[in-house]
Amino acid sequence: MPYASGFSDLFSSELRALAKERQAAVKKKIEQIIEMPGHFDFLNKTDRIQKARVGKYRIFFRVEGNTVCFLEVRKRDVAYRR
Repeated sequence: MPYASGFSDLFSSELRALAKERQAAVKKKIEQIIEMPGHFDFLNKTDRIQKARVGKYRIFFRVEGNTVCFLEVRKRDVAYRR
């Protein structure tokens, strides 16, 4: 069963800043995440944040009930700096 999706303001602005072909790749990955969010690795199990790879970019999301909340999409070299 597909999950509902929600997007943070940060995620939406970062997605708009990407090139059109990269946006298309991220949107395709979002569809895959919504279908099977349990398939993706955890960034940090204590925060329950998961990650998905899209080329040199990473999508960070969290599953809350029946909703996948997309938090960030960033280039890998800056994605893990927190």
